[in-house]
Amino acid sequence: MKIEDIVLGRYIRSPDGTQPSFLLTPWGEQVTRVRVMGTLVDKFIREDQNYATLRIDDGSETISLRAWQEGAKEFDKFNLGDTVDVIGRVREFQGEIYLTPELLIRVEDLNWELVRELEIIATRREAIAAGVRPKFARLEPKELKITATQEVGTEAAEAEEEPLPVVPDELKKKVAIAIDKLDTGSGVEPIKIANELNLSLSQVNDILRVMFVEGDVFEPTAGKFRLAR
Repeated sequence: MKIEDIVLGRYIRSPDGTQPSFLLTPWGEQVTRVRVMGTLVDKFIREDQNYATLRIDDGSETISLRAWQEGAKEFDKFNLGDTVDVIGRVREFQGEIYLTPELLIRVEDLNWELVRELEIIATRREAIAAGVRPKFARLEPKELKITATQEVGTEAAEAEEEPLPVVPDELKKKVAIAIDKLDTGSGVEPIKIANELNLSLSQVNDILRVMFVEGDVFEPTAGKFRLAR
C-alpha cells in the first residue's frame, strides 16, 4: 500500500488487551502487517548500535522504520537515496505510527516502483468498484470500543504532536532498573513500573515516552516495554 494509507489510518487497541491491535486504513482495511516501497530520506543509528531509525518517502507520505538490538545493525547496510521494499508490522507510540521491519530489501531495478504503483492502482480500482470510498484525513489512535449497535468510528481529528517532557536522568535510570527487574521476557506494563517505583502512571508514561524516543526502550507488544540492549 501507499504510505499515506498507513499514516492516515487509525491505530486501534483493545482496552483490556484481549484482542490484537490493528490499523484501520482510510480504505476500511484492518491490517497488522503492511508492504511499502520508498526512498530512504533519513537515517539514525545510535553509537552503541542498539537502536536505529530509517525514514522512507514514497511520494504520498513518509514513515519511520524502527529497530532495536540485532535489527538495528541491519539498518547500517542502507544509505540515503536507496529505494527499499519493506514488509513490517504496524506499531504506534504516542500518536506516531511506525513500522518494525520483518523484511527490508534494497531495490536495484527501479522498474519495480512502477510495478508496485500499478498494483496499488489496480487494488484501489477494485475497492472503488465495490463501493468503497476512502476517508483521507489524519485519524487519532483510539481504543477499540464496540457495542452491538456501534461500529468503530472513522471521524477524523487532527492530531497535534506534543513536545517531549523534561525527564531527569535519575528517573530514567530508576525506570530502567525497574524494567530490568520486572521483565520476564515479554516486557513490562507501565502500571507495574508505576507500582514498583511508587510513581503515578502519567509520570511513568512520560518517562517511557522520552526513553522510547531516545531508543532506550522498545515496545515488543502493544502496552509492554523492554530495555533496548
